[in-house]
Amino acid sequence: MKQPAVSLKIQGKQEAMYDLLIVNVHRQYDALPYLAGDWLGIYQLSAFLEENGYPAKAFAGYAHEADDLLENEIDSGVKIIGFSCDYENQQEVIQLCRKVKDQWGLPVIVGGPQAVALGEDFLIKSCADAIVRGEGELAALELMHFFIDRTGKIEDILGITFLKDGICVNNPDQPLIKNLDSLPFPKPHHNIGTWFRRNSAAFITGRGCPFNCSFCYEGGNMRGVRWRSIENVMTELKEVLDSRPDIKYVLFTDDTFTLNHRRLRSFVEALSDYRKKRDFGWFAEAHVMTLLRHPELVSEMVEAGLLTLQIGVESGNDSVLKAYNKKISTKDIEDAVILCKNSGVPHVVANIIVGGALETEKTIKESISFGKSIIEAGAGMMELHAINFWPLPGTAMTKRPHDFGIEILDPDSLTSTTDYPVVRCDTLEPEHLCEYRLRMEGKFKKKMEVTASQLSFDRALMHFQMAYKYNSPTQWYYILNKIDRYRMYCSLYINGAIRKYEQIPEKDRPLWRPIRTCPPNIKNGFNYAGDIEVDSEQFSVLLSGTGKMTILEASEYCKLSMEKFIEIALTLESFMAMGFCRY
Repeated sequence: MKQPAVSLKIQGKQEAMYDLLIVNVHRQYDALPYLAGDWLGIYQLSAFLEENGYPAKAFAGYAHEADDLLENEIDSGVKIIGFSCDYENQQEVIQLCRKVKDQWGLPVIVGGPQAVALGEDFLIKSCADAIVRGEGELAALELMHFFIDRTGKIEDILGITFLKDGICVNNPDQPLIKNLDSLPFPKPHHNIGTWFRRNSAAFITGRGCPFNCSFCYEGGNMRGVRWRSIENVMTELKEVLDSRPDIKYVLFTDDTFTLNHRRLRSFVEALSDYRKKRDFGWFAEAHVMTLLRHPELVSEMVEAGLLTLQIGVESGNDSVLKAYNKKISTKDIEDAVILCKNSGVPHVVANIIVGGALETEKTIKESISFGKSIIEAGAGMMELHAINFWPLPGTAMTKRPHDFGIEILDPDSLTSTTDYPVVRCDTLEPEHLCEYRLRMEGKFKKKMEVTASQLSFDRALMHFQMAYKYNSPTQWYYILNKIDRYRMYCSLYINGAIRKYEQIPEKDRPLWRPIRTCPPNIKNGFNYAGDIEVDSEQFSVLLSGTGKMTILEASEYCKLSMEKFIEIALTLESFMAMGFCRY
Protein backbone atom coordinates (compact mmCIF):
# COMPACT_ATOMS: atom_id res chain seq x y z
CA MET A 1 0.00 0.00 0.00
CA LYS A 2 1.40 3.42 -0.91
CA GLN A 3 2.22 5.69 2.03
CA PRO A 4 0.48 9.02 2.68
CA ALA A 5 2.36 12.12 1.66
CA VAL A 6 3.28 14.62 4.39
CA SER A 7 1.20 17.81 4.30
CA LEU A 8 3.02 21.12 4.88
CA LYS A 9 2.11 24.78 4.57
CA ILE A 10 4.81 27.34 3.87
CA GLN A 11 3.94 31.06 3.86
CA GLY A 12 0.25 30.29 3.46
CA LYS A 13 0.70 28.08 0.41
CA GLN A 14 0.28 24.32 0.21
CA GLU A 15 3.79 23.07 -0.66
CA ALA A 16 3.57 19.30 -0.32
CA MET A 17 1.75 16.94 -2.64
CA TYR A 18 -1.41 15.04 -1.89
CA ASP A 19 -3.41 12.90 -4.29
CA LEU A 20 -7.03 14.07 -4.45
CA LEU A 21 -8.72 17.43 -3.97
CA ILE A 22 -12.50 17.17 -3.53
CA VAL A 23 -14.39 20.38 -4.29
CA ASN A 24 -17.97 21.25 -3.36
CA VAL A 25 -18.83 24.78 -4.45
CA HIS A 26 -22.01 26.74 -5.10
CA ARG A 27 -22.64 30.23 -6.35
CA GLN A 28 -23.12 32.78 -3.60
CA TYR A 29 -26.71 34.03 -3.63
CA ASP A 30 -26.92 35.74 -0.24
CA ALA A 31 -24.81 37.27 2.50
CA LEU A 32 -24.98 34.31 4.87
CA PRO A 33 -21.71 32.49 5.61
CA TYR A 34 -21.17 29.17 3.89
CA LEU A 35 -21.81 26.22 6.18
CA ALA A 36 -18.88 24.05 5.18
CA GLY A 37 -19.64 21.42 7.81
CA ASP A 38 -22.93 20.56 6.11
CA TRP A 39 -21.11 18.58 3.42
CA LEU A 40 -19.84 15.75 5.60
CA GLY A 41 -19.50 13.28 2.73
CA ILE A 42 -16.48 15.00 1.17
CA TYR A 43 -14.61 14.98 4.49
CA GLN A 44 -15.50 11.36 5.18
CA LEU A 45 -14.27 10.38 1.73
CA SER A 46 -11.00 12.25 2.31
CA ALA A 47 -10.44 10.39 5.58
CA PHE A 48 -11.17 7.02 3.96
CA LEU A 49 -8.78 7.58 1.07
CA GLU A 50 -6.02 8.81 3.36
CA GLU A 51 -6.38 5.72 5.55
CA ASN A 52 -5.97 3.63 2.41
CA GLY A 53 -2.80 5.39 1.32
CA TYR A 54 -4.09 8.24 -0.85
CA PRO A 55 -3.90 11.59 0.96
CA ALA A 56 -6.94 13.72 0.16
CA LYS A 57 -8.34 17.08 1.14
CA ALA A 58 -11.73 18.69 0.66
CA PHE A 59 -13.05 22.21 0.18
CA ALA A 60 -16.62 23.45 0.60
CA GLY A 61 -17.30 27.06 -0.32
CA TYR A 62 -18.31 29.45 -3.07
CA ALA A 63 -17.82 29.02 -6.81
CA HIS A 64 -15.98 32.33 -7.11
CA GLU A 65 -13.32 30.93 -4.76
CA ALA A 66 -12.62 27.96 -7.02
CA ASP A 67 -10.11 29.59 -9.39
CA ASP A 68 -7.62 30.52 -6.68
CA LEU A 69 -8.16 27.19 -4.93
CA LEU A 70 -7.45 25.13 -8.06
CA GLU A 71 -4.46 27.26 -9.07
CA ASN A 72 -2.84 26.89 -5.65
CA GLU A 73 -3.53 23.21 -5.05
CA ILE A 74 -2.79 21.94 -8.55
CA ASP A 75 0.43 23.93 -8.72
CA SER A 76 1.38 22.25 -5.45
CA GLY A 77 1.12 18.82 -7.02
CA VAL A 78 -2.36 17.41 -6.45
CA LYS A 79 -2.93 14.59 -8.94
CA ILE A 80 -6.73 14.24 -9.26
CA ILE A 81 -9.65 16.63 -8.84
CA GLY A 82 -13.05 15.48 -7.61
CA PHE A 83 -16.24 17.54 -7.68
CA SER A 84 -19.37 17.00 -5.62
CA CYS A 85 -22.51 17.62 -7.67
CA ASP A 86 -26.00 18.16 -6.32
CA TYR A 87 -29.33 19.49 -7.58
CA GLU A 88 -28.23 23.11 -7.20
CA ASN A 89 -24.66 23.25 -8.55
CA GLN A 90 -24.60 21.11 -11.71
CA GLN A 91 -23.72 23.99 -14.04
CA GLU A 92 -20.85 25.16 -11.83
CA VAL A 93 -19.45 21.63 -11.78
CA ILE A 94 -19.58 21.36 -15.58
CA GLN A 95 -17.63 24.60 -16.00
CA LEU A 96 -15.02 23.73 -13.41
CA CYS A 97 -14.50 20.23 -14.78
CA ARG A 98 -13.81 21.74 -18.20
CA LYS A 99 -11.39 24.23 -16.67
CA VAL A 100 -9.37 21.49 -14.99
CA LYS A 101 -9.25 19.38 -18.15
CA ASP A 102 -8.46 22.28 -20.50
CA GLN A 103 -5.89 24.03 -18.29
CA TRP A 104 -4.16 21.17 -16.50
CA GLY A 105 -5.29 17.93 -18.13
CA LEU A 106 -5.72 16.16 -14.78
CA PRO A 107 -8.14 13.28 -14.21
CA VAL A 108 -11.54 14.53 -12.99
CA ILE A 109 -14.14 12.48 -11.15
CA VAL A 110 -17.63 13.62 -10.12
CA GLY A 111 -19.80 12.30 -7.29
CA GLY A 112 -22.48 13.58 -4.95
CA PRO A 113 -26.29 13.34 -4.81
CA GLN A 114 -26.85 14.38 -8.43
CA ALA A 115 -24.47 11.72 -9.76
CA VAL A 116 -27.24 9.12 -10.04
CA ALA A 117 -28.88 11.27 -12.73
CA LEU A 118 -25.75 12.18 -14.68
CA GLY A 119 -24.83 10.40 -17.88
CA GLU A 120 -23.59 10.87 -21.43
CA ASP A 121 -24.65 14.50 -21.86
CA PHE A 122 -22.93 15.53 -18.64
CA LEU A 123 -19.76 13.61 -19.48
CA ILE A 124 -19.54 15.25 -22.89
CA LYS A 125 -20.15 18.77 -21.56
CA SER A 126 -17.84 18.44 -18.56
CA CYS A 127 -15.12 16.18 -20.01
CA ALA A 128 -15.10 14.39 -16.64
CA ASP A 129 -13.34 11.02 -16.67
CA ALA A 130 -15.81 9.22 -14.42
CA ILE A 131 -19.01 9.68 -12.42
CA VAL A 132 -19.24 7.91 -9.07
CA ARG A 133 -22.83 6.97 -8.27
CA GLY A 134 -24.12 6.60 -4.72
CA GLU A 135 -21.82 5.67 -1.84
CA GLY A 136 -18.40 6.75 -3.03
CA GLU A 137 -15.64 5.27 -0.87
CA LEU A 138 -14.96 1.95 -2.62
CA ALA A 139 -15.33 3.26 -6.17
CA ALA A 140 -13.13 6.28 -5.42
CA LEU A 141 -10.42 4.02 -3.98
CA GLU A 142 -10.39 1.90 -7.13
CA LEU A 143 -10.21 5.06 -9.25
CA MET A 144 -7.14 6.09 -7.23
CA HIS A 145 -5.55 2.73 -8.09
CA PHE A 146 -6.41 3.24 -11.75
CA PHE A 147 -5.37 6.87 -12.24
CA ILE A 148 -2.41 7.08 -9.84
CA ASP A 149 -0.94 3.60 -9.70
CA ARG A 150 -2.08 2.58 -13.19
CA THR A 151 -3.47 -0.70 -11.88
CA GLY A 152 -6.79 -2.33 -12.69
CA LYS A 153 -9.26 -1.54 -15.45
CA ILE A 154 -11.86 1.20 -15.39
CA GLU A 155 -14.32 -1.25 -16.96
CA ASP A 156 -14.13 -3.35 -13.76
CA ILE A 157 -14.85 -0.56 -11.27
CA LEU A 158 -18.37 -0.93 -9.89
CA GLY A 159 -20.60 2.07 -9.30
CA ILE A 160 -19.18 4.37 -11.96
CA THR A 161 -20.31 5.84 -15.29
CA PHE A 162 -17.82 6.82 -18.00
CA LEU A 163 -17.36 7.21 -21.74
CA LYS A 164 -15.58 4.52 -23.72
CA ASP A 165 -15.02 5.22 -27.40
CA GLY A 166 -17.75 7.85 -27.21
CA ILE A 167 -20.29 5.42 -25.71
CA CYS A 168 -21.66 5.92 -22.19
CA VAL A 169 -20.98 2.93 -19.95
CA ASN A 170 -22.84 2.37 -16.67
CA ASN A 171 -21.03 -0.24 -14.62
CA PRO A 172 -23.13 -2.19 -12.10
CA ASP A 173 -23.64 -0.63 -8.68
CA GLN A 174 -20.99 -0.89 -5.98
CA PRO A 175 -22.03 -2.97 -2.94
CA LEU A 176 -22.83 -0.92 0.15
CA ILE A 177 -20.39 -0.73 3.04
CA LYS A 178 -21.94 -2.86 5.78
CA ASN A 179 -19.65 -2.03 8.68
CA LEU A 180 -19.75 1.75 9.04
CA ASP A 181 -17.61 1.51 12.19
CA SER A 182 -14.72 0.50 9.95
CA LEU A 183 -14.64 3.98 8.39
CA PRO A 184 -12.20 6.57 9.80
CA PHE A 185 -13.31 9.87 11.28
CA PRO A 186 -12.77 13.11 9.32
CA LYS A 187 -10.06 15.32 10.79
CA PRO A 188 -9.52 19.08 10.52
CA HIS A 189 -6.47 18.56 8.29
CA HIS A 190 -8.72 16.97 5.64
CA ASN A 191 -10.37 20.35 5.14
CA ILE A 192 -9.19 23.39 3.24
CA GLY A 193 -11.07 26.43 4.49
CA THR A 194 -13.54 26.79 7.35
CA TRP A 195 -13.95 23.60 9.38
CA PHE A 196 -17.57 22.95 10.28
CA ARG A 197 -20.12 25.59 11.24
CA ARG A 198 -19.36 28.30 13.75
CA ASN A 199 -19.76 26.87 17.26
CA SER A 200 -21.38 23.66 16.01
CA ALA A 201 -20.53 20.31 14.45
CA ALA A 202 -22.48 17.80 12.35
CA PHE A 203 -22.41 14.00 12.44
CA ILE A 204 -24.00 11.17 10.47
CA THR A 205 -24.84 8.15 12.64
CA GLY A 206 -26.24 5.92 9.89
CA ARG A 207 -26.77 5.59 6.17
CA GLY A 208 -29.78 4.61 4.09
CA CYS A 209 -33.50 5.09 4.56
CA PRO A 210 -36.23 2.44 4.86
CA PHE A 211 -38.96 4.78 3.67
CA ASN A 212 -39.74 5.45 0.04
CA CYS A 213 -41.22 8.95 -0.07
CA SER A 214 -41.90 9.85 -3.68
CA PHE A 215 -40.26 13.30 -3.50
CA CYS A 216 -37.22 12.47 -1.37
CA TYR A 217 -33.69 11.78 -2.60
CA GLU A 218 -32.89 9.45 0.29
CA GLY A 219 -36.09 7.48 -0.23
CA GLY A 220 -35.47 7.18 -3.96
CA ASN A 221 -31.79 6.30 -3.93
CA MET A 222 -30.51 5.12 -0.56
CA ARG A 223 -31.75 1.66 0.28
CA GLY A 224 -30.28 -0.57 2.95
CA VAL A 225 -30.20 1.04 6.39
CA ARG A 226 -26.87 0.65 8.19
CA TRP A 227 -25.96 2.16 11.54
CA ARG A 228 -22.76 3.06 13.23
CA SER A 229 -22.51 1.68 16.74
CA ILE A 230 -23.29 4.12 19.51
CA GLU A 231 -19.76 3.64 20.87
CA ASN A 232 -18.29 4.59 17.50
CA VAL A 233 -20.41 7.76 17.20
CA MET A 234 -19.71 8.80 20.78
CA THR A 235 -15.97 8.31 20.28
CA GLU A 236 -16.04 10.70 17.32
CA LEU A 237 -18.35 13.13 19.11
CA LYS A 238 -16.09 13.30 22.16
CA GLU A 239 -13.00 13.62 20.01
CA VAL A 240 -14.44 16.63 18.19
CA LEU A 241 -16.05 18.34 21.18
CA ASP A 242 -13.12 17.76 23.53
CA SER A 243 -10.84 19.49 21.03
CA ARG A 244 -13.30 22.32 20.32
CA PRO A 245 -14.60 23.98 23.50
CA ASP A 246 -16.40 26.55 21.32
CA ILE A 247 -18.83 23.93 20.00
CA LYS A 248 -22.18 24.21 21.77
CA TYR A 249 -24.53 22.66 19.21
CA VAL A 250 -24.42 19.24 17.56
CA LEU A 251 -26.41 18.16 14.50
CA PHE A 252 -27.27 14.51 13.88
CA THR A 253 -28.26 14.85 10.24
CA ASP A 254 -29.19 11.32 9.14
CA ASP A 255 -32.79 10.30 8.50
CA THR A 256 -32.49 7.17 10.63
CA PHE A 257 -31.53 8.70 13.98
CA THR A 258 -34.84 7.87 15.69
CA LEU A 259 -35.78 4.84 13.60
CA ASN A 260 -34.78 2.08 16.07
CA HIS A 261 -36.20 2.82 19.49
CA ARG A 262 -33.83 0.49 21.35
CA ARG A 263 -30.81 2.10 19.71
CA LEU A 264 -32.25 5.56 20.34
CA ARG A 265 -32.72 4.87 24.05
CA SER A 266 -29.10 3.71 24.37
CA PHE A 267 -27.99 6.76 22.37
CA VAL A 268 -29.91 9.10 24.65
CA GLU A 269 -28.33 7.49 27.71
CA ALA A 270 -24.84 7.93 26.24
CA LEU A 271 -25.53 11.58 25.39
CA SER A 272 -26.90 12.26 28.87
CA ASP A 273 -23.83 10.74 30.48
CA TYR A 274 -21.43 12.79 28.36
CA ARG A 275 -23.39 16.03 28.91
CA LYS A 276 -22.63 15.74 32.65
CA LYS A 277 -19.06 16.66 31.69
CA ARG A 278 -19.64 18.77 28.59
CA ASP A 279 -22.71 20.94 27.98
CA PHE A 280 -24.12 21.08 24.45
CA GLY A 281 -27.51 20.93 22.75
CA TRP A 282 -28.40 18.89 19.69
CA PHE A 283 -30.57 18.57 16.59
CA ALA A 284 -32.05 15.42 15.06
CA GLU A 285 -34.52 14.41 12.38
CA ALA A 286 -37.45 12.14 13.20
CA HIS A 287 -40.30 10.37 11.44
CA VAL A 288 -43.71 11.20 12.89
CA MET A 289 -44.63 7.55 13.44
CA THR A 290 -41.42 6.69 15.30
CA LEU A 291 -42.34 9.41 17.80
CA LEU A 292 -45.94 8.27 18.20
CA ARG A 293 -45.00 4.61 18.64
CA HIS A 294 -42.57 5.40 21.46
CA PRO A 295 -43.78 8.67 23.01
CA GLU A 296 -41.77 8.22 26.20
CA LEU A 297 -38.56 8.65 24.21
CA VAL A 298 -39.42 12.24 23.30
CA SER A 299 -39.10 13.52 26.86
CA GLU A 300 -35.98 11.39 27.32
CA MET A 301 -34.41 13.10 24.31
CA VAL A 302 -35.26 16.50 25.79
CA GLU A 303 -33.60 15.55 29.08
CA ALA A 304 -30.53 14.48 27.08
CA GLY A 305 -30.20 17.93 25.48
CA LEU A 306 -32.45 17.83 22.42
CA LEU A 307 -33.08 21.39 21.23
CA THR A 308 -34.50 21.03 17.72
CA LEU A 309 -36.40 18.17 16.12
CA GLN A 310 -37.16 18.18 12.41
CA ILE A 311 -40.21 16.23 11.29
CA GLY A 312 -41.77 15.64 7.88
CA VAL A 313 -45.07 17.45 7.35
CA GLU A 314 -45.04 18.23 3.58
CA SER A 315 -48.82 18.81 3.19
CA GLY A 316 -52.06 19.48 5.02
CA ASN A 317 -54.04 17.19 2.71
CA ASP A 318 -54.28 13.45 3.36
CA SER A 319 -54.52 12.51 -0.33
CA VAL A 320 -51.30 14.41 -1.03
CA LEU A 321 -49.59 12.72 1.90
CA LYS A 322 -50.65 9.36 0.49
CA ALA A 323 -49.26 10.29 -2.93
CA TYR A 324 -45.99 11.20 -1.22
CA ASN A 325 -46.02 7.70 0.33
CA LYS A 326 -45.53 9.28 3.75
CA LYS A 327 -47.59 6.60 5.49
CA ILE A 328 -48.92 9.21 7.91
CA SER A 329 -52.06 11.33 8.14
CA THR A 330 -52.65 14.94 9.12
CA LYS A 331 -54.02 13.56 12.41
CA ASP A 332 -50.73 11.76 13.03
CA ILE A 333 -48.81 14.99 12.40
CA GLU A 334 -51.03 16.95 14.77
CA ASP A 335 -50.68 14.25 17.45
CA ALA A 336 -46.88 14.31 17.07
CA VAL A 337 -46.78 18.10 17.43
CA ILE A 338 -48.87 17.94 20.60
CA LEU A 339 -46.69 15.11 21.94
CA CYS A 340 -43.55 17.18 21.38
CA LYS A 341 -45.12 20.24 23.03
CA ASN A 342 -46.24 18.26 26.08
CA SER A 343 -42.84 16.58 26.31
CA GLY A 344 -41.02 19.92 26.48
CA VAL A 345 -39.28 19.90 23.11
CA PRO A 346 -37.96 23.46 22.71
CA HIS A 347 -38.20 23.64 18.94
CA VAL A 348 -39.75 21.61 16.11
CA VAL A 349 -39.18 22.61 12.49
CA ALA A 350 -40.88 21.32 9.34
CA ASN A 351 -41.71 22.22 5.75
CA ILE A 352 -44.79 22.15 3.56
CA ILE A 353 -44.14 21.59 -0.14
CA VAL A 354 -45.86 23.88 -2.63
CA GLY A 355 -46.24 22.61 -6.19
CA GLY A 356 -45.88 18.92 -5.38
CA ALA A 357 -48.08 15.87 -5.84
CA LEU A 358 -51.74 16.46 -6.74
CA GLU A 359 -51.39 20.17 -5.96
CA THR A 360 -54.37 22.44 -6.61
CA GLU A 361 -55.63 25.71 -5.19
CA LYS A 362 -57.75 23.62 -2.81
CA THR A 363 -54.84 21.56 -1.47
CA ILE A 364 -52.74 24.71 -0.98
CA LYS A 365 -55.51 26.38 1.00
CA GLU A 366 -55.88 23.22 3.09
CA SER A 367 -52.13 23.21 3.77
CA ILE A 368 -52.26 26.85 4.88
CA SER A 369 -55.14 26.13 7.25
CA PHE A 370 -53.49 22.98 8.60
CA GLY A 371 -50.15 24.70 9.00
CA LYS A 372 -51.69 27.48 11.06
CA SER A 373 -53.46 24.91 13.24
CA ILE A 374 -50.28 23.02 14.12
CA ILE A 375 -48.43 26.27 14.78
CA GLU A 376 -51.16 27.06 17.30
CA ALA A 377 -51.06 23.54 18.74
CA GLY A 378 -47.30 23.84 19.10
CA ALA A 379 -47.29 27.49 20.17
CA GLY A 380 -43.78 28.68 20.85
CA MET A 381 -42.33 25.44 19.48
CA MET A 382 -43.58 24.69 15.97
CA GLU A 383 -41.70 26.50 13.19
CA LEU A 384 -43.17 25.86 9.75
CA HIS A 385 -41.95 26.93 6.32
CA ALA A 386 -43.27 26.74 2.76
CA ILE A 387 -40.82 25.46 0.13
CA ASN A 388 -40.99 24.78 -3.59
CA PHE A 389 -41.04 21.22 -4.91
CA TRP A 390 -37.62 20.22 -6.24
CA PRO A 391 -37.40 17.42 -8.87
CA LEU A 392 -34.53 15.60 -7.18
CA PRO A 393 -32.80 12.80 -9.12
CA GLY A 394 -33.94 9.22 -8.83
CA THR A 395 -37.23 9.99 -7.08
CA ALA A 396 -40.59 8.64 -8.20
CA MET A 397 -41.92 12.13 -8.85
CA THR A 398 -38.98 13.04 -11.06
CA LYS A 399 -39.15 9.77 -12.97
CA ARG A 400 -42.95 9.75 -13.40
CA PRO A 401 -44.18 13.32 -12.88
CA HIS A 402 -47.50 12.84 -14.67
CA ASP A 403 -48.45 10.10 -12.19
CA PHE A 404 -48.40 12.82 -9.55
CA GLY A 405 -50.22 15.50 -11.53
CA ILE A 406 -47.18 17.65 -12.26
CA GLU A 407 -45.23 18.66 -15.34
CA ILE A 408 -41.55 19.47 -14.94
CA LEU A 409 -40.94 22.53 -17.10
CA ASP A 410 -37.28 23.12 -16.23
CA PRO A 411 -35.67 19.76 -15.34
CA ASP A 412 -32.18 21.27 -15.06
CA SER A 413 -33.46 24.10 -12.83
CA LEU A 414 -31.81 26.71 -15.03
CA THR A 415 -34.31 29.36 -13.93
CA SER A 416 -34.27 28.56 -10.23
CA THR A 417 -31.98 28.32 -7.24
CA THR A 418 -34.79 26.44 -5.46
CA ASP A 419 -36.35 29.88 -4.99
CA TYR A 420 -38.78 29.66 -7.93
CA PRO A 421 -41.03 26.78 -9.10
CA VAL A 422 -39.91 24.70 -12.07
CA VAL A 423 -43.18 22.75 -12.44
CA ARG A 424 -46.80 23.17 -13.51
CA CYS A 425 -49.55 21.61 -11.34
CA ASP A 426 -53.16 21.23 -12.45
CA THR A 427 -53.97 24.74 -13.73
CA LEU A 428 -51.26 26.35 -11.61
CA GLU A 429 -48.37 27.84 -13.58
CA PRO A 430 -45.01 28.60 -11.89
CA GLU A 431 -46.03 32.21 -11.29
CA HIS A 432 -49.16 31.03 -9.44
CA LEU A 433 -47.17 28.58 -7.33
CA CYS A 434 -44.65 31.29 -6.52
CA GLU A 435 -47.40 33.59 -5.30
CA TYR A 436 -49.04 30.84 -3.25
CA ARG A 437 -45.75 29.85 -1.60
CA LEU A 438 -45.07 33.43 -0.55
CA ARG A 439 -48.62 33.74 0.73
CA MET A 440 -48.29 30.51 2.69
CA GLU A 441 -44.94 31.51 4.19
CA GLY A 442 -46.42 34.89 5.15
CA LYS A 443 -49.46 33.29 6.80
CA PHE A 444 -47.26 30.97 8.84
CA LYS A 445 -45.01 33.82 9.98
CA LYS A 446 -48.00 35.98 10.88
CA LYS A 447 -49.50 33.15 12.92
CA MET A 448 -46.23 32.77 14.79
CA GLU A 449 -46.06 36.53 15.45
CA VAL A 450 -49.60 36.64 16.84
CA THR A 451 -48.96 33.56 18.97
CA ALA A 452 -45.58 34.85 20.22
CA SER A 453 -47.07 37.73 22.22
CA GLN A 454 -48.98 35.22 24.37
CA LEU A 455 -46.15 32.81 25.22
CA SER A 456 -45.22 31.88 28.76
CA PHE A 457 -41.88 32.83 30.27
CA ASP A 458 -40.62 29.23 30.26
CA ARG A 459 -41.43 28.73 26.59
CA ALA A 460 -39.93 32.06 25.53
CA LEU A 461 -36.83 31.47 27.63
CA MET A 462 -36.05 28.27 25.69
CA HIS A 463 -35.51 30.24 22.49
CA PHE A 464 -33.30 32.89 24.09
CA GLN A 465 -31.22 30.14 25.70
CA MET A 466 -30.88 28.39 22.34
CA ALA A 467 -29.64 31.63 20.80
CA TYR A 468 -27.39 32.84 23.63
CA LYS A 469 -26.09 29.61 25.10
CA TYR A 470 -26.03 27.27 22.11
CA ASN A 471 -25.72 29.71 19.18
CA SER A 472 -28.81 28.20 17.57
CA PRO A 473 -31.39 30.98 17.09
CA THR A 474 -34.82 29.95 15.86
CA GLN A 475 -37.46 31.93 14.02
CA TRP A 476 -39.33 32.14 17.33
CA TYR A 477 -36.28 33.85 18.80
CA TYR A 478 -36.19 36.47 16.05
CA ILE A 479 -39.90 37.19 16.53
CA LEU A 480 -39.66 37.35 20.33
CA ASN A 481 -36.54 39.48 20.16
CA LYS A 482 -38.58 42.24 18.53
CA ILE A 483 -40.94 42.40 21.54
CA ASP A 484 -39.32 44.62 24.20
CA ARG A 485 -40.58 42.81 27.27
CA TYR A 486 -39.54 39.35 26.02
CA ARG A 487 -36.15 40.52 24.79
CA MET A 488 -35.25 42.48 27.91
CA TYR A 489 -36.68 40.05 30.45
CA CYS A 490 -35.14 36.89 28.97
CA SER A 491 -31.79 38.55 28.28
CA LEU A 492 -31.50 39.93 31.81
CA TYR A 493 -32.67 36.63 33.30
CA ILE A 494 -30.15 34.56 31.34
CA ASN A 495 -27.34 36.95 32.31
CA GLY A 496 -28.32 36.69 35.99
CA ALA A 497 -29.23 40.38 36.23
CA ILE A 498 -32.80 39.65 37.40
CA ARG A 499 -34.69 36.86 39.12
CA LYS A 500 -38.33 35.92 39.46
CA TYR A 501 -39.97 36.92 42.74
CA GLU A 502 -40.53 33.30 43.75
CA GLN A 503 -36.78 32.67 43.50
CA ILE A 504 -35.94 35.31 46.13
CA PRO A 505 -35.48 34.02 49.71
CA GLU A 506 -38.58 35.11 51.59
CA LYS A 507 -36.72 36.94 54.36
CA ASP A 508 -34.79 39.02 51.78
CA ARG A 509 -37.67 40.06 49.55
CA PRO A 510 -38.31 43.57 50.94
CA LEU A 511 -34.68 44.48 50.17
CA TRP A 512 -34.68 43.29 46.57
CA ARG A 513 -35.36 45.85 43.87
CA PRO A 514 -38.08 45.84 41.20
CA ILE A 515 -36.72 46.55 37.74
CA ARG A 516 -38.87 46.98 34.67
CA THR A 517 -38.02 45.02 31.53
CA CYS A 518 -39.91 47.12 29.01
CA PRO A 519 -40.39 50.84 28.52
CA PRO A 520 -43.34 52.69 30.10
CA ASN A 521 -45.29 54.13 27.16
CA ILE A 522 -48.25 56.49 26.85
CA LYS A 523 -50.26 56.33 23.62
CA ASN A 524 -53.42 58.33 22.99
CA GLY A 525 -53.81 58.87 26.71
CA PHE A 526 -53.51 55.18 27.60
CA ASN A 527 -50.72 53.64 29.68
CA TYR A 528 -48.65 50.73 28.38
CA ALA A 529 -45.96 48.39 29.65
CA GLY A 530 -44.25 47.87 26.33
CA ASP A 531 -47.08 46.61 24.14
CA ILE A 532 -49.46 45.69 27.00
CA GLU A 533 -52.06 48.20 28.17
CA VAL A 534 -52.00 48.70 31.97
CA ASP A 535 -54.06 50.66 34.48
CA SER A 536 -52.81 53.63 36.50
CA GLU A 537 -51.67 51.61 39.53
CA GLN A 538 -49.79 49.13 37.34
CA PHE A 539 -48.19 52.03 35.47
CA SER A 540 -47.12 53.60 38.78
CA VAL A 541 -45.47 50.36 39.89
CA LEU A 542 -43.82 50.07 36.47
CA LEU A 543 -42.39 53.59 36.85
CA SER A 544 -40.94 52.67 40.23
CA GLY A 545 -39.16 49.70 38.70
CA THR A 546 -35.81 51.27 37.89
CA GLY A 547 -33.83 49.11 40.31
CA LYS A 548 -32.99 52.26 42.31
CA MET A 549 -35.51 51.52 45.08
CA THR A 550 -36.09 48.41 47.15
CA ILE A 551 -39.52 46.76 47.13
CA LEU A 552 -40.16 48.41 50.50
CA GLU A 553 -39.11 51.85 49.24
CA ALA A 554 -40.99 51.45 45.93
CA SER A 555 -44.23 50.48 47.70
CA GLU A 556 -43.97 53.61 49.84
CA TYR A 557 -43.22 55.71 46.75
CA CYS A 558 -46.36 54.35 45.03
CA LYS A 559 -48.39 54.85 48.25
CA LEU A 560 -49.36 51.19 48.24
CA SER A 561 -49.21 48.57 50.92
CA MET A 562 -46.41 46.06 50.52
CA GLU A 563 -48.95 43.33 49.79
CA LYS A 564 -50.70 45.38 47.09
CA PHE A 565 -47.41 46.46 45.53
CA ILE A 566 -46.21 42.86 45.28
CA GLU A 567 -49.58 41.78 43.84
CA ILE A 568 -49.28 44.35 41.06
CA ALA A 569 -45.58 43.65 40.54
CA LEU A 570 -46.33 39.94 40.10
CA THR A 571 -48.97 40.82 37.51
CA LEU A 572 -46.34 42.77 35.60
CA GLU A 573 -43.92 39.89 36.07
CA SER A 574 -46.47 37.46 34.58
CA PHE A 575 -46.22 39.13 31.20
CA MET A 576 -42.49 39.78 31.60
CA ALA A 577 -42.62 43.51 32.19
CA MET A 578 -40.88 43.39 35.58
CA GLY A 579 -38.15 41.41 37.30
CA PHE A 580 -36.19 41.77 40.54
CA CYS A 581 -32.51 42.48 41.16
CA ARG A 582 -30.41 42.29 44.34
CA TYR A 583 -28.40 45.49 43.88
